[in-house]
Formats: sequence, C-alpha cells, structure tokens
Amino acid sequence: MKRLVLAYFSPTHTTQKLIRAIAEGMGIKEIAEMDMTTGTDSQISVEEDDILLVGGPVYQGRIPAVAAERLGRIKGDGQAAVCLAVYGNNRFGDAIIELAGIVEKSGFTPVAGAGFVGEHSYATDKWIIANGRPNSDDIEKAKLFGKRVLDKIKSGDDWKLGLEKLSLPGEMPTEPAPTMPLMETVITDKCTACRICIPACPVGAIDEELICDGDKCIKCCACIKVCPENAREFNTPMIEKISEKLSKLDDKSPETFL
Repeated sequence: MKRLVLAYFSPTHTTQKLIRAIAEGMGIKEIAEMDMTTGTDSQISVEEDDILLVGGPVYQGRIPAVAAERLGRIKGDGQAAVCLAVYGNNRFGDAIIELAGIVEKSGFTPVAGAGFVGEHSYATDKWIIANGRPNSDDIEKAKLFGKRVLDKIKSGDDWKLGLEKLSLPGEMPTEPAPTMPLMETVITDKCTACRICIPACPVGAIDEELICDGDKCIKCCACIKVCPENAREFNTPMIEKISEKLSKLDDKSPETFL
C-alpha cells in the first residue's frame, strides 16, 4: 500500500472534502488526485498496491450518468477500492452499490462503502437542507472510516473477495440513471458578467452569453454555489417545492459498510 488514488466527481466540492478526509484517516502520505468533475483531468495510471478512493454525488438515489461514465474510465488490476456516495440528507438509494459495480467492472476490488451527507445542491439561507455539511463531526467520522478501511486491508486477504464478502445496501442498477427534469439556471440583475460560472459547470452547459442549456444541465447547482454575487438561480417553482419538502427531513448520519 504505497499510494492512495483519489478520484471524484464533485461539482460543489462536498465529495472532494469527504474523500480527502477518508484519505487523511488512512494515513498514507503519497496521494494522487483525479478530479473528474470537468472531465479534463489528465489520466493517472493506477499502479500495483495502490488503493482507489472513488466518490460521487447522489441524484435521485443514483450516481449521475456523467459521473458514472467518467469514474468508469479509471482502470485497475485487482487493487482495493473504497466507494463513497454523498447525498443531500434525503437518501443514498442504490448509489454505493452502483459505485462498487462501476469500479469492479473497471478491474478493482470493492472493499468498503459509505454514504455521507453533504449540503444539498438546492440548500439556501431560506431552505436549510444539510447546510454546512459535511461538518466537523462528519469529517472526523470520515477519518475514522478511513482508518478502519486500512485496518481491514492490512488484516488479511479476505478483502480480495470483493462484493462476495462485502454487503452493501440497495440493488445493483441494471438501467441507466434517470434523467433530471428539464430546467436551467438563469442570471438575475445582480450578474456582473464575471463568467466564473462557465468553467464551474461540469458539463459545459453555460455559454459565453451566460445562457444555460437545459438539455445539458444536470442540476448540480455548481454555477449557483460559485457565483460571488448570488446572481444565478433556477426559474421554476418546482425547485421551491422540492426544497421545502427536503428542508423538513430529519438530519441523517453517515453510514459505513466494511
């Protein structure tokens, strides 16, 4: 175990924070990172005895199709893989086992999975939906999870049995992830045309005129979260209805599976 390879799709950086916390808990100093969010990261070859930490957000109980495709590009040869699904305090559904299936198909051996809460993409000052998560308690639990994962790998070769010995929640999906409703973000009169939202979009849905293509948009809200003037928003009442419903849910705690 000479190196950790961190691979994640993280439009609003919550998955990134948790992946890094898990890595810190494992205590392995040599780390390589692959930020697959924009799809432009140069490929890092995974070497013998590396451990892969792979993570993505949960949309409607699944890993979004674009994230699944990009994370599936990483190829292994039996190396251990840890699967992290980050959800906005609703449910992680089939996302953890879906990630395990993705990495297994790519040649890795799933050894652990986890579902952690991150601030929901739709969270605002008005709608409190896991605002500020992962918090300090989440981060400490992620570090502890990382330590437990490393202890499991060091304890013997049982981890090499992969999903045969690893019980993960949900069912392995057989159909593509559902598409999100057709919506797009729009600019308001607060916009200063700084264009910081354009490179923040993981799917290139915002053009030079700052118009969002609703067919491309995956509703991750990266453009909304990154805007320094709070000048982007969804122009549909559907988001208000969803946000109100989600804001009434009890706070969830991280769940880990080894």
